[in-house]
This record gives sequence, structure tokens and C-alpha cells, in this order.
Amino acid sequence: MLGKLQKKVSQVASSFDYVSYKADLMKYSGQLPQLSEGDRTVVEGLREEGTHKTSLETLSIPSTPQMLEAANNILPELLNIPTKKNRAYSRANAEQLVKYPDLYLWGVEERLLDVIESYLGLPAAYHGVSFRRDVADGSQQGTRQWHIDIEDRRMAKIIVYLNEVGINNGPYEYISKSLTPPPWVFKRNYGFIEDAVVEKAVPPAKWTACTGAAGTAVFTDTCAVFHRGRMPVEGERLAMFFTYTSRRPKHPEECNSILNPEQLTAISENLSERQKQCIFWR
Repeated sequence: MLGKLQKKVSQVASSFDYVSYKADLMKYSGQLPQLSEGDRTVVEGLREEGTHKTSLETLSIPSTPQMLEAANNILPELLNIPTKKNRAYSRANAEQLVKYPDLYLWGVEERLLDVIESYLGLPAAYHGVSFRRDVADGSQQGTRQWHIDIEDRRMAKIIVYLNEVGINNGPYEYISKSLTPPPWVFKRNYGFIEDAVVEKAVPPAKWTACTGAAGTAVFTDTCAVFHRGRMPVEGERLAMFFTYTSRRPKHPEECNSILNPEQLTAISENLSERQKQCIFWR
């Protein structure tokens, strides 16, 4: 009896949250940013395909040179961090991001926020950047397996390659929004799913691998499409992941920042009020 009551309470709360979410979308619809034709193409790709591939050169974000300089300053240290057992990647730590803040702060460039908020339909919460080195160790574990994220109803990630990523270097791979099946097809709402199970619903010929040169930028909604980092088999992948949700995410407990409030305060003093709100959304 108690279990049924808890389930009913959960269903009512979920329905209330959804109604509140739709009301927020309507309320904010008249405040969405005006975009250039090129930036509208990114948003349309997210809405229709769930993913849009472009490049840093095409985006022409003013602080990109500083962001890349920061990444290249961190890179030698990142390459020297050993990967841990049962984890086939290493990533930049908080101290490195604070030392070279231009990498983290690229994610709150005003034009990027315009694009992200136009897709989310709501003010954005910025969860920071993960600068990762994924090694070719022959293991298919963690996010190298198919999955779908649960943080929010819509979210956005910008994945930027720092090296050339071919089909054998671990490219981001996804199933388009129109072909992504609902999670219940796999008899689960979250978690990792084996290739053999996914193949029964969507044949491999329909999977899309985002290969590209250094400077490739992939915008994707990882809550809308099944995706994975394809297992590297010939060379490593160096990539930066910038992550965004609304400021009232469906599962805020899944939203964590690598930087603590003191570190965020230290690097954000010269930002606009809008940018600070994106960072200090909690």
C-alpha cells in the first residue's frame, strides 16, 4: 500500500512539474534572443536532428583564440595524468581550469548563450566544461556505451575536438532524434545499453558518427538522442564538453560543477550579470 501511495505522489509531482515547465516556456517565449541566420541553423539542427556539427571557424566566437590557448596550456599536464583503473579517460582538474580560466569562460560567451537559450526556450544554467583525453585502451565502458541523459527535458552540450577525430579515434556518435526510440523500448529508463540491444531497434547504418578535424564543434541534446563516445581503437580523442540545462532541471542532483563556488567567484568577476546568472544558477 505504501509503495502504491509513493508512486501516486510521484506521478502527481511529475505532472505538476511538467505543467510548470510548459508555463515557463510560454512565459519566456517572448524574451528569446534574436539570432543570425547561421546561429538559427544550429538551433534548427538541434530541434530537428538533435545534433548539429559545425566548426570553431564557422562559429567565429571572439574568445576562441584565448580558449584554445588555455586548452593547449593545460594539455601537457593532461597528457601526463594516468588513466585510472576501470576509467578509460583523464580530464583537467579544477586547479587547471582556474589557472587558465579562458577555457571555462568560453562557454558563457553571449552569442553561445543566445543559441543555447533559443533551443532550451528558457534561461540557461551553465555546468562548466570537461576537458577530456579518451585513450585507445580497447575497453567499451562508461559513456562509450549507448545511453541517454536524464538531467533535464532539454539540454545542450557543445563538444569541441582539439585533435583530428576519425572513425577510429572515438568520435561522438548518436542516433538522430527521429530514430531515437523511447527508453522503454530497451526496458529501462536510464543506464547503459549494449550494442546488440540497440541494433535490434536501430541498425548500425543509421548511427551517425561525428568525425572531424581539430576545431570541429558539435552541438547536441544528449537528453533527446541516444548517444555514446565511440570506442577509440587507433588513437586517442582530445575533446572539450560544455554543458547546459535550464535553471530548473528535471534532475538537479545529476548536475554537478567541477568548480566550487569560491573558484567560480574568482574567475567570474568581470562577467556580465547574465553570464553570472548562468554560472550561479543554483
